Amino acid sequence: MDDDFNVPKSLARLFELCTTINKMADGQLNPDDAGQYSLDIAKNGFKKLLFDVYGLTDESAVATDDHMNQLDGLMQLVIEMRQQARQNKDWTTSDKIRDTLAAIDIELKDGKEGTKWVISS
Repeated sequence: MDDDFNVPKSLARLFELCTTINKMADGQLNPDDAGQYSLDIAKNGFKKLLFDVYGLTDESAVATDDHMNQLDGLMQLVIEMRQQARQNKDWTTSDKIRDTLAAIDIELKDGKEGTKWVISS
């Protein structure tokens, strides 16, 4: 505790690891030379150190309530537009909305209670 876990040195090691990972991603190093087991250990260690020890959060992997509320509001608008197209017997627009959403892994489910949406991936 006197060293504050020597954060500067541990961060320096992480940046060294990032350099190695980037070389592998760019094809400068062959990942097979390290072996899959070693790569998995490095990946898990990297995540544990950053997220568990340092307390950082992976914001790209976390869907906040605000984002879900925004997405739900947007989806309700799209569903209303599709329902209006269906009422007007505009099947081309209705199908296009459904198919475009399906292409980004959002599935519309029509039922007795109305249309619901789910992320299907």
